[in-house]
Amino acid sequence: MSVLAPEAPLRDLSAEEVDAFHRDGAIRISGVFPSEWVTRLSEGVDFVLDNPSILARATASHASGRGTGDAFMWKTHQTFHDFVFTSPAARIAQQLLRSRTVNAFYDQIFAKPKATGQPTPFHEDASSFPIEGGQVVAIWIALDPCGPESAALKVVRGSHEWDTAGAPMTSSLMHSMMKGGKGTAAEAPAPAPARHDVVEWDEKDLLAWDLVPGDAVAFNPAALHGATGTGPERDRRAFCSRWLGDGVTFQPDRGVLPMLWDPAIEPGDPMGGPLFPRVLPTIDEAVREWRPQEPDQERVDRFVQAIRRV
Repeated sequence: MSVLAPEAPLRDLSAEEVDAFHRDGAIRISGVFPSEWVTRLSEGVDFVLDNPSILARATASHASGRGTGDAFMWKTHQTFHDFVFTSPAARIAQQLLRSRTVNAFYDQIFAKPKATGQPTPFHEDASSFPIEGGQVVAIWIALDPCGPESAALKVVRGSHEWDTAGAPMTSSLMHSMMKGGKGTAAEAPAPAPARHDVVEWDEKDLLAWDLVPGDAVAFNPAALHGATGTGPERDRRAFCSRWLGDGVTFQPDRGVLPMLWDPAIEPGDPMGGPLFPRVLPTIDEAVREWRPQEPDQERVDRFVQAIRRV
């Protein structure tokens, strides 16, 4: 199918919101996504959770608690492809990053069934990324009501400015791989030493909000973030899309993000191509005509081998 242009958000972000994002590392955004997108994402997330991908199945045994998820769904599922290229998200990212260009980085599902007692420890994501450049934003959209004590995202204010070398790490798969060697997870890095999970933080330093479906937390992935477990009343589903702005380049030796499709770009190249396509100001030619694309089996096999070494 032919790719269309992203639609405008229901409202533009204010200058105060954009300033707060850069100063604090995270903001809550309300009233920008039409309800139709919230419905489509909710239905799409439920479908993916009921029909897990190769990536989801490969990582399921490493998950802590009972949280479930998936990533790069836009490559295989129409709903998430449409969200990347036609929802307001890319334009919101453009406003937050004050960027001329916007590339899709990757999307991800975070689902915690009700009565999941295990919290998500505080951690940062940026050091696991195969990129160079600070123009990155994650847009975490709540699909169920949640709050600071019911698995809504919490972000440590200002921590995006800290040195990531001393940041807490979790026992998650990506962090277990991250310190074990260079190269992407698909290239089978060596196992990493165990690190202590940090599940509590001084409340006065936390940014946390009560969220309703369609509310979003936009945050810098270098900021420390985490979440509590869920209560007995309801599940908590969230969808996160990540976006890149001007000047970001591909550095595959820097991270462990599983790239199960050929990115078709070389180290040092600007981000783009079939895996990290440009969305604004114009759609990357590499994805203008889209069809579902299953992961490369050889890359999947290498990734599974890497998991077994952790």
